[in-house]
Amino acid sequence: MNLTVQTPDERLAALAKPVLEPVTQFELTFDDWLVVCAGFEDRALGVLQNAASRRDRFNVVIIDYRPFAPENRLNAIRSICQSAHLNAIEVLYDREEPAGFGAALLGRLSPANGRIFVDVSAMSRLLVMQTLVALGSRSVGFTDCFVAYAEAKNYPPTREEAEAELAKCESDPTFSILFLSSGVFEITVVPELSSAAPAAAQTRLVAFPSLDAHQLTALRAEFQPSRFSFIEGVPPSAENKWRQQVISQLNCLNEIQDAERIQTSTLDYSETLDALLKLYSEHAVRDRLLVSPTGSKMQTVAVGIFRAIVKDVQIAYPTPRGFCKPSEYTLGIGPLHVLPLSVFSNALKIGAS
Repeated sequence: MNLTVQTPDERLAALAKPVLEPVTQFELTFDDWLVVCAGFEDRALGVLQNAASRRDRFNVVIIDYRPFAPENRLNAIRSICQSAHLNAIEVLYDREEPAGFGAALLGRLSPANGRIFVDVSAMSRLLVMQTLVALGSRSVGFTDCFVAYAEAKNYPPTREEAEAELAKCESDPTFSILFLSSGVFEITVVPELSSAAPAAAQTRLVAFPSLDAHQLTALRAEFQPSRFSFIEGVPPSAENKWRQQVISQLNCLNEIQDAERIQTSTLDYSETLDALLKLYSEHAVRDRLLVSPTGSKMQTVAVGIFRAIVKDVQIAYPTPRGFCKPSEYTLGIGPLHVLPLSVFSNALKIGAS
């Protein structure tokens, strides 16, 4: 008889990770629910439009972002639901006061007795985290849950725009580069993503450097970490590989001594999940792990799955102050994907193998 009891991270590491699968057509039925966020990106409509095109009725939870932004696609989402005769209910999400949203979402989903699809395409990283951790907290865990994801066709800025901004910064140290978001509103730590673990002697910041260098600067100033692990995103498209080097330059990563640097795909979530598990096994005994999910959407999905199961990790998010050009944050609707989450429920069961 095997009396070995695995820890949550060991159970998660032992699972065969499901693959992010391409989707031509989402096929939702009467008992299914789609959680969609009324963000300002074109791809906020991608999954809903695709699923509604079959004219099969299903249920929709619309997340209404606050503070109000005129570019948000709330009315377009309402119109699609009305035209397709979908059962739609709404829930508010306040970017400036996000605590407790997971419980509010589960309340809206309480009638659900079918599958739950969460469209992360237009969600903020913190919202992705709160949603996935909330789903994992249910008595059935992630059973019959799926992540839906629409890539964008284009991801500004262009290489030429980025290099021009970097040149300005090098010639004028006071010049502030603002590609997508404009600074940091505050470092957000919500109770449902906090860690109850005793504080270790030192803090290790696990960060995903981004095009907004203010995010990493704010995190370093707020927490004064003594150790760093940077997970750098590798775009799946060869034409976007330059972004990794630009992000490194923007965040001055080469100047941060003894920083651990890891590369994972911005699309293949499993690479990031494996990296987080490795970081945890190597550092969690000595360090307090502080994870800031500012990478790609699918990297953030990996952090959400990880945190839903490994609970002694602190999540901190540098909430953007605003967005420079909401209508140009990303452009177009690219390929659609789905990720089944049910298998991760096995890691939520105490003593599961």
